[in-house]
Amino acid sequence: MNTQRKVESLSFLRALAVLMVCFCHFGQPFNEGNAFAGTFNAFHEYGKYGVQVFFVISGFVIPLSLDKGRYQLEHYGKFLLKRLIRLHPPYLIALGITLVVLALSTAVKHIAFPETTWSVFLSLFYLHHPDSNPVFWTLKVEAEYYLFIGLFFVLLQKYQRLTLAVSIPLFMLLSQTAVVNYIDLFSHLLYFMIGIIGYVMYMKGGKNWLEAGYITAIVAFTYLFDGAAPTIAATFTILVIMLYTGKVHKSFDFLGEISYSVYLLHFPLGIKLINLAGRYVKPQYDIALFVFTVLFCLGVGYVFWKYIERPFSERSNRIKYAPRKTVQMEVAAAA
Repeated sequence: MNTQRKVESLSFLRALAVLMVCFCHFGQPFNEGNAFAGTFNAFHEYGKYGVQVFFVISGFVIPLSLDKGRYQLEHYGKFLLKRLIRLHPPYLIALGITLVVLALSTAVKHIAFPETTWSVFLSLFYLHHPDSNPVFWTLKVEAEYYLFIGLFFVLLQKYQRLTLAVSIPLFMLLSQTAVVNYIDLFSHLLYFMIGIIGYVMYMKGGKNWLEAGYITAIVAFTYLFDGAAPTIAATFTILVIMLYTGKVHKSFDFLGEISYSVYLLHFPLGIKLINLAGRYVKPQYDIALFVFTVLFCLGVGYVFWKYIERPFSERSNRIKYAPRKTVQMEVAAAA
């Protein structure tokens, strides 16, 4: 299998995931009192499972990028630095915007600002998230995943069969213990594992009956303990990654590219917009306000991506695990 080709479906899945999350949060204010209340309620009920889509994508993409970069354990520090530069500055700026919006809102309402110096300090390290931007909870899970995958990937490369055979039942067990109260990742790690196993199947490019059995076991487990909806979202994601090999429309490429920026800002900006405009919009026009709010957040997300996220992403990409000449020599030797 040509593992250098772009996995086109990832753009579509990122776009789908961020739209699901937006629909979830923007649907709630409209889930009664209008002709589309049932639809908005469904958005709110099922859109939240876009988070599982993101988790499976991360499970697949990060090992794939480590593999392409010829990652070794000695590069663990560089890997974490790359992720830090890529994701943390945009998060901090989004956190600042969130706190400014919250401060303005509380000032207008003449109520006390709910955050403290300590809670803001904890938020800098994902240890707290303001109620005015609840989606930040997933960033802590992702950060814990990066700490995990930089080590787990090395075991996976050296002892693939043993690592999967031991880790999957272990992670199933841990997900049902009190450890989840201390390390959030273990509540969601099985969804990342679906993506990780998908990466193994992708790299092998041949018969993957054992790995397919592992995914089936995880799917059965998450269905039993987490329910149908998140399991269906995760299963759909890995099936699209593994089976779809065509192109995606450039609009999905665009939405997938800006998905992180939209995710960071959509809640505080979108919900405030709905609350303000909702005072003047009649219920029969709720659908128009909903669509406008989604488009507004996509526009803000694009601006944030262009001037904030993309520059830090480019800086992150400049950090290499090994000098280019060394990698080229290794490839030539392998050939």
